[in-house]
Amino acid sequence: MKNSNICESFTPNSVYKQSIRWKRKPIWLPTGKTKMFRIPKRPVIPIEESIELKRLFNTYRTYMTSLRLYIQQMAKKYEVQLDERKLKQTEEEDFQACSAINDEWNASVAKIREVRLKAEKEAYKEKIFKIMMNKEEEQETLKKQANEQIRRVKEVADTFITAKNIDAAIEECLSNIVNHNRGIDLNGNWYDGKYPPTQVTEEVATQSTVNQ
Repeated sequence: MKNSNICESFTPNSVYKQSIRWKRKPIWLPTGKTKMFRIPKRPVIPIEESIELKRLFNTYRTYMTSLRLYIQQMAKKYEVQLDERKLKQTEEEDFQACSAINDEWNASVAKIREVRLKAEKEAYKEKIFKIMMNKEEEQETLKKQANEQIRRVKEVADTFITAKNIDAAIEECLSNIVNHNRGIDLNGNWYDGKYPPTQVTEEVATQSTVNQ
């Protein structure tokens, strides 16, 4: 850093630099060697101008002294002597007024809170009632479905094979043998066991005999 300027780098690249020059010498630097023993020349003020400046300064000083004394007089006029009883009374009155305002606010807030809690309670009751109704409807639906299933089971309960009728069921199965080798033609006729020979089968057999 030199006396004339200060250089600062704003980027890591040394190419980009900005030089900041002072408009005047910084205050922390000592007096220059060329100006150390220089005696400044006193300004020459004309007598008329000096008299006018002195008059203006006296007027300003008079005005400021008057203003200062006026402010002191007004401060003494409105100054209240310290009275402990009066001070306590004033504090008590102020506390009572603030307490009354606070009580009024608390009462209004309590009313608003009471209305809000009542509305929330009614809404909660309505919500619980709807949930209970939905539960009852679900239970009723499940009960109907269960009764319907029980009714269907009771209808076919006679066909169930139990330990009591297992022998009779076995004898019935052995006596009534079911032949699954069945067929149906285009006319809706059922054929059990072996299918009867058709005309097409006879013709095919005759042709095979002739070919032999």
